[in-house]
Amino acid sequence: MSERPWLKNLIAAVVIMAGGFFLFNFAFISAAFIINASIKLLNLPGNSAPPFLARIVYVVFILVLSWFVLRSRLNDTLKATYLTMPLMVVLVSIGIFTYQLSMGVVIGLGAAVVAAVLFYIHHKKLSWKYYFAVFYVAALALMIMLLGIDI
Repeated sequence: MSERPWLKNLIAAVVIMAGGFFLFNFAFISAAFIINASIKLLNLPGNSAPPFLARIVYVVFILVLSWFVLRSRLNDTLKATYLTMPLMVVLVSIGIFTYQLSMGVVIGLGAAVVAAVLFYIHHKKLSWKYYFAVFYVAALALMIMLLGIDI
């Protein structure tokens, strides 16, 4: 396989996309669990809007978990795959927290987050796999927003 690096790279890209899809589902299931648990703990009516604090707790939970995973000794393909989840969570959270603002503002805030992550990846001279993961998530998030897909 060493004579075919393109195949190794293609497999890594597929792993990042497929793993990202799996992790997006995990992220949204865990969000539902945390938000529903907070509604139950606060004894709110079942149809009430999720408390702002519950959404913040969820984002912090994902970011703390991410800190441990991304600082681990996992290989670059697995860490880049994992990076898709917290990045999507942050971008979706920006969309949720700013839904009343214009689409341009929301896209601008998302672009600022993506730019900051790309700057960090460049500064740390990380593998192309991290760039791929970021562009994959950014493209998905932008498509979700422009096509009006509800998550």
